Amino acid sequence: MKEIKIIKINPIPLLLSLIAALGFLFWMLLNVGVKKDFAVKQIDTKDIMSKYDKYMLNATSTALEGVLSIKKTFWLSDSDITAPEPNQEKFGEAAAADLTDVLEKAKNILGGQPTLFNTGIETFNNTQVKYYLDDTIMAITWKQLFDHCVYTISEVKILHPSQIRRFFAGGEFGSGTQYKTSDMAASVNAVVASSGDFYKFRPFGIVVYNGKLHRLEGRALDTCFIDDKGDMNFVRQNEMTDTSVAEKYIEDNKIRYSITFGPVLVKDSEISLPGYYMLGEVNDNYARAAIAQMGERHYLLVTANSEGGNSLVPTIPNFAARLHSFGCKQAYAMDGGQTAAIVMNDVLINNVVYGYQRLVSDIIYFATAIPNEVNK
Repeated sequence: MKEIKIIKINPIPLLLSLIAALGFLFWMLLNVGVKKDFAVKQIDTKDIMSKYDKYMLNATSTALEGVLSIKKTFWLSDSDITAPEPNQEKFGEAAAADLTDVLEKAKNILGGQPTLFNTGIETFNNTQVKYYLDDTIMAITWKQLFDHCVYTISEVKILHPSQIRRFFAGGEFGSGTQYKTSDMAASVNAVVASSGDFYKFRPFGIVVYNGKLHRLEGRALDTCFIDDKGDMNFVRQNEMTDTSVAEKYIEDNKIRYSITFGPVLVKDSEISLPGYYMLGEVNDNYARAAIAQMGERHYLLVTANSEGGNSLVPTIPNFAARLHSFGCKQAYAMDGGQTAAIVMNDVLINNVVYGYQRLVSDIIYFATAIPNEVNK
């Protein structure tokens, strides 16, 4: 009897060939039917390649799951107006003491970094802690009383820098539309979001969006730049006033977008305040908002508000001191007062001034990177 030989086929080349074919099909879909008349409409090839790269990485990561011991990696494109929808089953809320399991499950995302949040925290009026956790993002949001003021803190750790995002109302720079922070957060599928700098309200500041310089008026304000690593970088007031210098800085540092309100509160783990600042009533007691970086791809969104008889809202020096006490490496003030808002799962969390949200022009938000077809 003739021996039958069993041939073992390595599935990896087949999978990669399939992915390459899908990638070619994706390219064809982007280009078939597109007019090549650049006088009519110039194709943004950089954006096409960004979408192609994202598609290929996400597709390869998913296809090889279980075949190789490779951890899935997903990322987002800055040109996408909306992020993937978060999985509603991954949201939850509980008493602080009951979140031990959530912190344990978040260890892979945290990568050894400590959290500001801990299960021994005494939340304001024993309010529940809200959280979201999937394979690409951890977000924990709570209220805590400091110095007779209620701080709302959202601690976020992400796996990829593309998950810290900025959105302009109307989807583009200069749009005349304005919305509530919670409505914008819902429209882009934010896990957690904060009001931004209200760039449309004033003509000052250096405005960068999707890597492009849109406005240069850097004499009056400190600017916070977010680069392609998700790090916060600062340029002080009056340090950048020349267009060519600004464009070179954006290119050299791979800047994705800017936030322009300020001032800088903490720089390189030290309180770092200017002697004079034109915005934000820095020496008055005022509701405050800030974004801070704790470590690599690890952030805080913070507001300070009156609530429940606790009405000693901070000056900027007091606010900076409190953020410094949290262990922030970098911290930057965003528009405060009635603008200041933190939203999680489309729900306003902090007690905003006057009891209702102001219509604003922009938000900062964090998103899951897991594609909709996977995150079910």
